[in-house]
Amino acid sequence: MRTAKDFNREYYYKLWTDEARAAKHPPKGAVIKSAIFYSLLLIMVMLAFFYSGNREPGKRFGPFAYNTVLTPSMNSVYPQGSLITSWAIRPDEYLTAGLEDGTDIVFILEDGKVIVHRIIEIMEDYEGSGRRAFRTQGVDNPSPDPWITIDANVIGRVTWHVPIVGDVLAIIADNILWVILAIAVISVIIVLFSMVFKKE
Repeated sequence: MRTAKDFNREYYYKLWTDEARAAKHPPKGAVIKSAIFYSLLLIMVMLAFFYSGNREPGKRFGPFAYNTVLTPSMNSVYPQGSLITSWAIRPDEYLTAGLEDGTDIVFILEDGKVIVHRIIEIMEDYEGSGRRAFRTQGVDNPSPDPWITIDANVIGRVTWHVPIVGDVLAIIADNILWVILAIAVISVIIVLFSMVFKKE
């Protein structure tokens, strides 16, 4: 005849095996969420590290150039602080790069300043030089830019942007060592807490 002790033993054995199985095979949703979270965290840190190590105009990552919007001249399209990504244009691509009226481009001025403005006029043979040149304007500025941009100074054609991320990356890049240290400490704390809760 089975006793209450037998039932208790079976109950706790089943509870233990269920917990062990759950620990060995966590829910797919939890695994996916963790993978996404840590992947995004890793990508953000890697981008910030790359950003901090490359202060040149038109910073490049593969076929893309990227910059942070620093002024409000295009605020209605690309809010100040956005991360702008543009398709980097090589010198031999200027005639086939899809640059036309209304295209938003990233270009560099003679003083090294990087600008994101819109093409409002294209000059195919600027002042008889055989070079293409562009008249540009910030969409929120009342008048065209006072300069003419030649093709060699064009960094890329804007492909997409992400609001705020440019400022976030700049802050992380300026404090990259502290950010890595903070992530390491938080990761250790999370691991320790998970170990404690599993034991309980």
